[in-house]
Amino acid sequence: MMRLRSPAWSSIALAVCVLLPAIADAQVMPFRGTMNQGLSPEDSTLLFDSVERLNAIEPSQAGRSEEWSNPQTKSSCTSTILRVFRSSGMDCHLVKHNIVVAGRPGHSYRLTWCRTPTGEWKTKG
Repeated sequence: MMRLRSPAWSSIALAVCVLLPAIADAQVMPFRGTMNQGLSPEDSTLLFDSVERLNAIEPSQAGRSEEWSNPQTKSSCTSTILRVFRSSGMDCHLVKHNIVVAGRPGHSYRLTWCRTPTGEWKTKG
């Protein structure tokens, strides 16, 4: 005999299938949209390396910045810690990323980065 599934469970399953990939994508690619608007693979590497360096500096301090530029593509970025705080028992900081793509300014992102218990820095949604 076939059992009918509750519409609530179907909605939950659909939400999980739709939302989890979007959340995972934000963790993997916090600068969504920027990569499709002109950042080269080298620019992307420079961007993520600079964020990694900024997150690694101890102790985190508001006002601390990391920069990169690529003369070949005319792309660059300045990432600045705006605020340092704790959230859910983790050290976090709010970082403003000002990205220039191919010489055209205007991409600004504010992302909260938190250090997980394993020591890895991840964006907080």
